[in-house]
Amino acid sequence: MNAPPPSSDRSLLAQGWAGLALFMAVGFVLESLMAWKTPAYLDDPIRRELLRLAHTHGTLLHALLLVLGATEPRLARPVPAGAIRCLRLGAVLLPLGFLFGGLWHPEGDPGHAIWLVPAGALLALVGVFGVAFTALAREGARQPR
Repeated sequence: MNAPPPSSDRSLLAQGWAGLALFMAVGFVLESLMAWKTPAYLDDPIRRELLRLAHTHGTLLHALLLVLGATEPRLARPVPAGAIRCLRLGAVLLPLGFLFGGLWHPEGDPGHAIWLVPAGALLALVGVFGVAFTALAREGARQPR
């Protein structure tokens, strides 16, 4: 029988699964709005585009957290906790910026929440680079975090 993963791996997997469920549900709602030909969704191209971007980025970034949770224990070295925190925070801020920027926006522009997108993207990028550098590191003794 396999040993249970460390608690940090479990929380990473929990966030990944919860976010994946949430943003897949957002996708279902968007498809339903399209099927019902809801004017508030179909007649507003900014809203439609930003909500699609929220669904896509949220789903993919949370799937990335699941991949990290599954592969991190197999790396030669532990991924720095800061890189994991950056990736986890970026996976939340980036899609929420699209979501809230699309729900409440003035005429012709995304809402103010769109400023969460570049912050989230930068955090996610820093996290991914941290994981990549760890994965590329030479074989060494794996030490607990």
